This record gives sequence, C-alpha cells and structure tokens, in this order.
Amino acid sequence: MKEFEVTIGIPVYRAVDYIEQTMLSALNQTFPSIEFLVIDDCGNDGTITIVEHLQRIHPRGADIRILYNERNMGVGVTRNRILDEARGHYLYFLDSDDLIEPDTIQLLMSNAKEFQAEVVYGSLDRIDKVNFLPTKSFILPEVQFLLGDEMATFAFKNYNSFQISVCNCMMDLDFLRYHQLRFVDSVFWEDLAFTYEMVTKINRAILLSVVTYHYICRPGSLSHYQDREQLRKSEILKNISTLDYLKEKCKSLKDKVYIPYLCYNLEMNSFYCVCHVIKKAHSIFPQIEGMELRLFMRYPLPFMDVIQFREKRVL
Repeated sequence: MKEFEVTIGIPVYRAVDYIEQTMLSALNQTFPSIEFLVIDDCGNDGTITIVEHLQRIHPRGADIRILYNERNMGVGVTRNRILDEARGHYLYFLDSDDLIEPDTIQLLMSNAKEFQAEVVYGSLDRIDKVNFLPTKSFILPEVQFLLGDEMATFAFKNYNSFQISVCNCMMDLDFLRYHQLRFVDSVFWEDLAFTYEMVTKINRAILLSVVTYHYICRPGSLSHYQDREQLRKSEILKNISTLDYLKEKCKSLKDKVYIPYLCYNLEMNSFYCVCHVIKKAHSIFPQIEGMELRLFMRYPLPFMDVIQFREKRVL
C-alpha cells in the first residue's frame, strides 16, 4: 500500500459543472506526496464520471482513490468516511466546487513540519457567483500558537474575523483520530461542531496570511439550501441539535479562559437561527412553537457559572 504525506479529501455530490476545475486545482499541487481521496455521495449527475476520467488520463491519476457510498449519506457522514479511510499523515478537506492555489499544500505542510503543528490554517477569499458581490477576503494574522488554549481563545474571541471552517486547514490525522473528532449528521453546521470541538484540543497551531483557498458561493450550493420555498421542521431540529451538542460540551470546559467567548458565540448562533425560523415561519411545516424557540435559546451553562465569567475574560 502506497504511503502519502497528505490526503486531500473531497466529498462529491452533484458538482458536475465544477468538479473538473476543483480536481485540477488539487492535482496541480507542487507538493509531491498527495493522495486524492474522492468519495461519491450518490449525486447521480455525472460528477464522478469526470473524476474517473481524470483518474485514467492525468499524470497523477494513479494517486486518485475513489470510494462510493451505497446511498446518499450527507456531507458530514461522508467526511467521517474520509477521516477513516485517509492514508496520509495530514488531512486537508476540499469542497467539490472550490479551488486552491498550486502551492497551497506545500505552504501549509512546510509550516506544519517547521513548528510541529497539529493544525495549520491558511487565509481564504469568498467569491460570490450568486449575487456577484465583490470578492471578500478573510486574511488571518501571521501567528504561531504553541501553548494549550491559545488557539481556542483566539478563535472564540475573534469568531467573526477568524471564520472557523474545516476547509483550508492542514490537520494532523493522528491528532484527529486520537481525540476521536467526528462530524455530526446534519444538513448545516456539521463543520461548525467539528471545528469548535477541534480548536479546544489544539496545543500547536499556525495561522498564515496568504490566501490559499477560494470558497466559491454558487447557486444551488448548501449555503443557499435554506432559501427553499418549503422547509421541514425535522431539518431545523436536526440543525439545532448541533448547537445543543456543543452547548453540552461547554459543561466540561467551564473552567477554561475562553469559555465566555465560546458561550457567547453559541448563543449568537442560536439567536440567528431563531431569527431565521421566525422569518421563514410560513415556509416551515409543521409549525415550530414558541416554547420550542425558547428552548433553542437555552444558555450553555447555569447562572452560577456565568457570574464567574468576569474573572475569566481575556482582554
């Protein structure tokens, strides 16, 4: 069995118009030792046929490994399969309609090795193909976090600018497996739960100001899935369960210096979710009741823990 330093994991579902460009941006990496692990989540639109063609004709085609889900499982479950199947020492997730720079893996890996980092984050830009708004860049500071809780404190304190995401970060696979980090099964926020939990485990992380990832917002993508005319209540509750999962995790983190910021971010996510539910109330079937909305806003910790936040806040 061939060994690789890096696995680029690509979950594939109905990306026939974009997958060739995405795959070529991965295959054209300057870093030599890469496994390209593609998992077909049964989109049945011809996407995987394009990947199979590249597997046959591209000079690095022998390093493309394709696995097939028996049925459509969703992106969270598919990413968990990538976690289980990856053969590289480091793992990098790439969405099937996004692009990376040719030296992305080389840059992230050189920093991972130099600092023995568990995770290395690159900067990214967001290209709007829906409303054609100007490209928005999210540039990280050049920082090395080499002590426990430094990464989590920065991430939760700077949540709006940090843009926690599972994409555009190089992750030590042994680190992920040791901490048994997994994605939840949800239409939305499956990466939110994963990355929130991951940063609380990190001891050594590197942030880079170089844009290495191009997140392309396209019509029909999951980021616009909630704009449908009709939404099922079961979907909303499943997504809320992701926040409930993270709120439950707060109980074991209540003594951490970053806990006030973590709780604040979770409550703001809950608030935005409730606002969205109220705005879309006419489209949700069956109806979500007021009591359920109040439960959505449940605070992660009891009042006696909250009043101690003043002592923990980091200036």
